[in-house]
Amino acid sequence: SFNCRVARGRVERMVCADAELATLDRRMSSAFYAALAGGDGRTRAALRGSRDRFLAFRDRCPTAACVAQAYRDRMDEIADIAGS
Repeated sequence: SFNCRVARGRVERMVCADAELATLDRRMSSAFYAALAGGDGRTRAALRGSRDRFLAFRDRCPTAACVAQAYRDRMDEIADIAGS
């Protein structure tokens, strides 16, 4: 979901260096944009509003396992917001 050549911060560099995290990042990004495309105004606002909280949480993760779980939790959250 971001360009690894300009990765900002420790966690983005961690994602770029780990194939599993990179896959989870792409899956989460796809779920997010699909939910945005299919959602009404309220759904889109909720998705965008929760994005910053997710990024702040993810960026505090000390380990790859924490980052992976953050992505899994975010995908669940996206599904819940989108009503899936």
